[in-house]
Amino acid sequence: MNAPGRQSRLTDLSPSRKEIELEIPDAEFHEEYEKILGEYVAKAKLDGFRIGHAPRERVKALFDHDITHDVYDALIPRVLEEELRALRLNPVNVPELKDLKHEEGQALRATAAFEVLPGFELPDYRAVQVKKKPVEVSEEDLTKALEDIRARAAEYVPVEGRGVADGDYAVVEMQGRDARTKRLLPVEKAVVLAGHAENEPAMNEKIAGMTPGEERSFEVVYPKEHANKRVAGKDIVYGLKVREIKEKKLPPLDDEFAKSLGASEGLAALKDKVRQELLAARERASQNEAASEVLKAITDKAALELPESAIEQESLAILRRLLSAYRDRGIAPEALEILKGEARRQAVEHLKNHLVLEKIAQKEGFQVTEEEVQAEIHSLAQANNIQEGALADMIRRDEHRREEMVESLLFRKTVDFLLKMAIIG
Repeated sequence: MNAPGRQSRLTDLSPSRKEIELEIPDAEFHEEYEKILGEYVAKAKLDGFRIGHAPRERVKALFDHDITHDVYDALIPRVLEEELRALRLNPVNVPELKDLKHEEGQALRATAAFEVLPGFELPDYRAVQVKKKPVEVSEEDLTKALEDIRARAAEYVPVEGRGVADGDYAVVEMQGRDARTKRLLPVEKAVVLAGHAENEPAMNEKIAGMTPGEERSFEVVYPKEHANKRVAGKDIVYGLKVREIKEKKLPPLDDEFAKSLGASEGLAALKDKVRQELLAARERASQNEAASEVLKAITDKAALELPESAIEQESLAILRRLLSAYRDRGIAPEALEILKGEARRQAVEHLKNHLVLEKIAQKEGFQVTEEEVQAEIHSLAQANNIQEGALADMIRRDEHRREEMVESLLFRKTVDFLLKMAIIG
C-alpha cells in the first residue's frame, strides 16, 4: 500500500485480464478536494469580488460538482498508477474505470479493468526439428536475373517513321468530356505504356498506330463503384493526342555491357557474380524460413493467451501498412475484410514471437553490447548510403529508436541461437 487506510484487491479474470478494486480513504479524497478547491478560488470570477478573493465556501457551493469530478479525474488515476507499480503490473491498454461509488464521509471506491502481457512457461526450445529446403540457382533463374539487369539499363529513344506499337512509351495529352453534361475535365499530360493490361482497353485500341501530332478520341463508360469518384458512373469521351513516341532499347548482353557494370573480366564474370548473389539471397531466405518454422514450433507449444487490446493495436498498425498499397485506388469491402483477417493473423504471430524471444533472451542471459550497436549503425549507414556520424547522432538523440535497435539486435541474436540449437534436416 502507498497511503494509510488505502486498500486494493486484485482479481485475475484470465492470464491477461485483470481487475483491481480500489478503496481510497475519505481523508485522502478531502485532501485532494481542498487542493483543487483552492485552485478554483484562485481563478473564480464572481460579482463583487476580485479574482482570487471570493469566499471559499461560496466557490465550493457554486462549483462543488465540478470540483468533485476533477478530484476523481486526478486522484483515481494517480492511486491506480501507484497500486499497479506496487504490484509490478504494466497494463497494455488504458484501464477501464467502472463501479465508481462515493458518499459523503465514506471511502471512495472504484474498479479498474485492464489487460497485461501474460506470464507463461517456455516449452523446450532446444533441439527443435525443422526441414530446410535445398538452395539452388537454375539457368532459368540466372537468365531472368540478367534480363532484369538489362531492363534496368535500358534507354528510351525517340521513334521516327512509324506509329505507336505495343511496348512503346507514348507522351500524350488527354482531355475528357462528360457525354451527358458536356463538361470538360482538366487536361492530363502523361506517359503511356502502349498495350499495357492496366490501360483502358479503348485507349489501347485507339493509340495503336498513332503518330506524333495525331489526334483521336475514345469513350469509356465507368461503373458506379469505380475508385475515381470524379468519373464513377459517368460516360466520358476522351480526346487523345500523341506528342512523342519512345521505344525501349536494351543493351546487348556481352562483354562490353558486363564491363560497364564493373565485371572487368567480361560476361562470364558477371554471370558468376549474379549467380553468387542469387545464391546468397536464397540462402538468407532459407535461413529466415527455417527461423520462422523454429519460432512457430516453439510458440505453438507455449500456453500463451494474448490480450485482445494488444492484438487490436498491432492489427491496426499492420492493416495501415497493408492498405498503403491501395492509397491511389479503392478497395472492395470483401477485399478489406480479407486484409483485416491477414492483419490479425500477422499481429498474433508477431506478438507471440516477440514474447517468446524476449523470454528466451532473458533465460539465456543474452545482452547487446555497445560495440554491437555501433556495428549495426555502421552497417545501416552503408546500406542506406548516409554518413555514419549523422546516423549515430540521430539515434543517440532518439531514445525510442535506439531501444528498437537494441531489441532488434537482441532478438536477432536469440534467433541465431535457436537456429544453432535446432535439428535441421
